[in-house]
Order: sequence, then structure tokens, then C-alpha cells
Amino acid sequence: MHDNVTKMGGIIRAAREARGMTQAALSQKTNIATRTIMDIENDKRHPTYEVFFKIIRALDLSADQIFWPEKAEYTPEQEQMIRAILSCNERDRAVLMDVVRAFVWATKNDSNLK
Repeated sequence: MHDNVTKMGGIIRAAREARGMTQAALSQKTNIATRTIMDIENDKRHPTYEVFFKIIRALDLSADQIFWPEKAEYTPEQEQMIRAILSCNERDRAVLMDVVRAFVWATKNDSNLK
């Protein structure tokens, strides 16, 4: 079996933990048994398409991050941020951009003061 498929459980676990989600919370969100999630994360079971789909959607995870992790340009957190930004309307994106610019400016100036 392809090496990335054997790493699927670890990638799913890392994405879940990065979102501060427990296995029980993922179970509740996806309506998948906690034991099934545990088995998938421990590479004891490979999910069906339906289960896989529910998990990656619940974790806001790109399938590319599982099947082509070596091609990943962004971390799971960055991917989640990008999707959140893309879901905003134009006005909200403009406001968000102003906030990001102010944050970057403030952190650069703060580090220069130390």
C-alpha cells in the first residue's frame, strides 16, 4: 500500500489536534464512532470514502494534505485560514487585510523595541 495511506492516521490526528478537537468531539461532529476514529488515527483501519469525506470536511482538511503531503505548500492551519478568508465577502476581506497589516506592523515594531 502507498506510504501516504499508512500515514493517513497521523495526518488526521495532527489536523484534529491542531484544531483543539478531541476524538469525541470529532466523533460527535461527524456521527462516526469514537472507536472508528481512534482506529483510523492509529492506522488500524482505513476509512471508507464516506467516513473519509466526513472527517476531512469536519477538520477543514484538504485531501491533498493526505495524499500529497510532500507537495503541501501550507500547514493545515494555513489551509484553514485561507479557506476562511475565501469564504468572506469582499468587504470583510478588505477589513481582514487591514487588520493583518496592522498586526504585522505592530509585531515588527514591537520586536524592534526589544
